[in-house]
Amino acid sequence: MYEIELKAHVDDREAVTAALNGFAAFCGTVEKHDTYYALRRGEATVTARIRTESSADGERILLTYKRKERRTTADGTATEVNDEQECTISAREAVESLLADSGFSVALTKTKRAMQWRHDGALFELCAVPPLGDFLEIELLSQTDDAETVGRIQERLRTLLARAGVPAEKIESRYYRDLLREAAGGNHV
Repeated sequence: MYEIELKAHVDDREAVTAALNGFAAFCGTVEKHDTYYALRRGEATVTARIRTESSADGERILLTYKRKERRTTADGTATEVNDEQECTISAREAVESLLADSGFSVALTKTKRAMQWRHDGALFELCAVPPLGDFLEIELLSQTDDAETVGRIQERLRTLLARAGVPAEKIESRYYRDLLREAAGGNHV
C-alpha cells in the first residue's frame, strides 16, 4: 500500500479546525512519539521508526519502515509517495536491542500532537510539531504508485487542502527530519 501525503504549514489553527469540522468527521486526538533509527550503507541510509501512539483508545507501539519518495507536480507542488511497511510490536526494548546490535543508531526523535478527521477516504491530521509549529497533513492510500494514479491523487490532495482553508503556498516540500535538523542547527542524521 502506498501512502500519498501532502503537508502544509498552518498559520490559523482555529480557522482550519472550523473548516475541517464543516465537512469532515472528527475522529479524536492522538499523540505520537517517534524515534528514528539510521544505518549508513555506503552512500545510502536505511531508516526505521518506532512510534508510541497514545489516544483515547489506549497506547500502541509500531515499527515502521518506509521507502520514501518526493514527487513534484508540474506546478511545483511536492507530495510524499511512501511505500510503508508497518507492524504493531509488543516489546519496544526487544526491537531497540535488535536495531542497536544490527548497527542502527538513534538519528532523530519527534513528537506530534494531532487532531484527526476523515472525509471520503482521506485522513486529515492537524498537527503540532515542536519546535516547528502547526501543520495540516492530508493522506490518501493507493494500491499503486504509477504516475497517472499519483497525479490524480496529488490533484485531490490540493483540492482538499484548499477546502480546509490552507493556501497552496503553505505546502511544505521538505520532510520533518530535514526541518528538525535545520531547527537544531544541523545536528541530526
